[in-house]
Amino acid sequence: MKEVTAAPENGFLYVYAPMCGTCAIASRMLEIVEATKDGEWIQQANGNFIPEFLEHAQVMSVPALLKIEDNQVVSRLYAFQSVQNVFAFCAE
Repeated sequence: MKEVTAAPENGFLYVYAPMCGTCAIASRMLEIVEATKDGEWIQQANGNFIPEFLEHAQVMSVPALLKIEDNQVVSRLYAFQSVQNVFAFCAE
């Protein structure tokens, strides 16, 4: 996953916190999902460095996977549950 400091106009943004154990598990799930396609198509950002965006996008907790279209968050995933669940969210 590509580390960014701003949200993409379109695509998926994974928001995490470095000391979050659940985030580490979610990161591994996302690596598996991302491996199903060529390239890095999920971007990630440390939530500690983008507080204004988190407030604007109404992100309630981390880990969070955001689907962004035309600079708008159209869908959020907080409960990753399984690789299959994350893959289904990305395929919507």
